[in-house]
Amino acid sequence: MSDERPTLWHINVSHYSEKVRWALAWKGVEHRRRAPTPSAHIAVALWLTRGAHYTFPVLSLDGRNIGDSTAIIAALEERYPQAPLYPEDAEERRRALELEDFFDEELGPPIRQLVWHELGNDPDRFALVMERTSPPSLARFSKAAAQYGRVFTALRFSAAVRRQPSAPAPR
Repeated sequence: MSDERPTLWHINVSHYSEKVRWALAWKGVEHRRRAPTPSAHIAVALWLTRGAHYTFPVLSLDGRNIGDSTAIIAALEERYPQAPLYPEDAEERRRALELEDFFDEELGPPIRQLVWHELGNDPDRFALVMERTSPPSLARFSKAAAQYGRVFTALRFSAAVRRQPSAPAPR
């Protein structure tokens, strides 16, 4: 075992990253956090996991880079058994894992798509999200980052990107 603290590679606004942040907090695991520039996370995730995962979170733990929030939590349970995240009873644990899978696979993606769609229709709110979640060096460019982010999320999540008209369109 390594004495080095784990490093969580994450996206500030990702519910999958939040799930891992909660698990780390619940277990009291001291760790570092790295949040690369938005959209650069794909290249970073591919690099860290040697092509196995293109999304965050990724946890660097004991010389391994683990992608996928469910796999990360399983690794945390193994490495840091106290305080447990899974029920001790086998049937309850099976049900908890089924629920986790349902929320990760069936509910999470459409909710994320809905949020990005709605933000794509509200440039000012999108800019505010970018300002609050971007690294400090980029926060001052939140309007430009929001325009980029709207295009990126539209391509990534198939959300509609609409330009808000300043005046009604002629008929």
